[in-house]
Amino acid sequence: MSSQSEVMHCYEQIALLAEQMLSLARTCQWGELPAHETMYSGMVDRLKEIEALESLHEEQVARKYLLLSRIASHQAEISSLVMPQLRQLGEMVRNLEQQESLQKAYGPHSDIRL
Repeated sequence: MSSQSEVMHCYEQIALLAEQMLSLARTCQWGELPAHETMYSGMVDRLKEIEALESLHEEQVARKYLLLSRIASHQAEISSLVMPQLRQLGEMVRNLEQQESLQKAYGPHSDIRL
């Protein structure tokens, strides 16, 4: 029995993290996503460093493309769930900035009497 390559280990971990991130996004656990994204990015960075150094067997290449397909599918669904939340967050930030601007201009220290 041969040990799994480090490259394939990275692909497996990336796929697992993508699956976990999708589960978090589906259940609106937004606060948990950044930590998973950090681990995901770290694993992708590691894969970039080592992939060219290792040759994969035919079965491993087939598994790699299966994992890549699954990762891409998960990432697409994650994006579809996260993007509306990011738009809503952006709107909230703009509203808070507008309120702050109005407060500075017309707040309790203003000379304008309504």
